[in-house]
Order: sequence, then C-alpha cells, then structure tokens
Amino acid sequence: MAVDPRTGRFVGSTIALVFGVVFVLANTGELAPGPRLALRVAAVVVAVVLAVGTVRQLRRAGADGAAGPGRGGFDRRYAAVVAAEVVALAAGLAVINAVLQVPRFAVAWVAFVVGVHFFALARIWHLRLFTGLGAVVTALGVAGAVAGFAGAGPAVIGVISGVLSGAALFVWVGLALRDD
Repeated sequence: MAVDPRTGRFVGSTIALVFGVVFVLANTGELAPGPRLALRVAAVVVAVVLAVGTVRQLRRAGADGAAGPGRGGFDRRYAAVVAAEVVALAAGLAVINAVLQVPRFAVAWVAFVVGVHFFALARIWHLRLFTGLGAVVTALGVAGAVAGFAGAGPAVIGVISGVLSGAALFVWVGLALRDD
C-alpha cells in the first residue's frame, strides 16, 4: 500500500522535532553552563517554530482538500523498522555499557542506529529527504565514534553525535516544510 508523502512528512516532522530536542537536551550535560543553556534554549525555540510551521502545513493540506496525515504510514513495515531499531539500540547499548564499559560511545551508537533507520523509512514513506537525513545522522554517529577512538571525551562525542544529530533533524523539518 502506497503511503501519501504528506503522511510521512507530517509524522516524520513531528517525530523529528521531539527527537531533535531530546538529542540536544540529553547531550549537552557535559558542556559548560553557558553553552549548555544556549543550546538547550535554541533547540526548544527552533522546535516550537518548526512545530508551528508543521501544523500550518497540515492545515493548508486539509484546506486544499488533501487527505490528512491519517494512519497510513504506520503499517507492518513501519512496525518492523521500529522493532529492529529498538533491538539494535538495546543490544548495542548493552554491549557498549555492560561488556565494553565505554558509555561515552552510547550516543554515537544511538545516532548511528537512528540514522540507519531513516533509510528504511525513506523507502516506506517515499520521502527522498529521509535518505539524506539518514546519511547525515549515520555519518554523525560514525564521526562521534571516530572522535572517541581518537581520545575525545563524552562532551565532544555528545556534540558531534548528539547535538549535531538534533540540528540535522531540525534542518530536515525545515526542508520538509519547503517541500510542499
């Protein structure tokens, strides 16, 4: 069953805004108070502005007689992608934290897995923008891990794989709003 691209765009934008804020809030704790506060406030402000744009876009689509976002994007394929993502996150984090005991790599793993899942969602929801987002977030996960192997601490890894992944999610929403 084909999914209306507006469905994927609306649902994807909503999810991206939430996780963009989470990526920033969760990964700025190691920073000095000034930058930490600035990044957290900026993330919330950007998310609110983009959320308003997303709701307006949805209303415009409804006013044009277009179908609303519906539930079409939440089929078995979507559930399989999310289930695989949850398993990969849990298994990887267990190995990183309990076996290898290198928790500074956790955010790099999360970014990598989240990035990879966007490739599958791009296919399911017919959104080419998700392919680019997947490439960027996956690369940020890898870059954070490389930085960690090079000796970077949790703050640097958190900025590379966490804060920048959050920023990438916000940029994607902005691009999705333009792609109307």
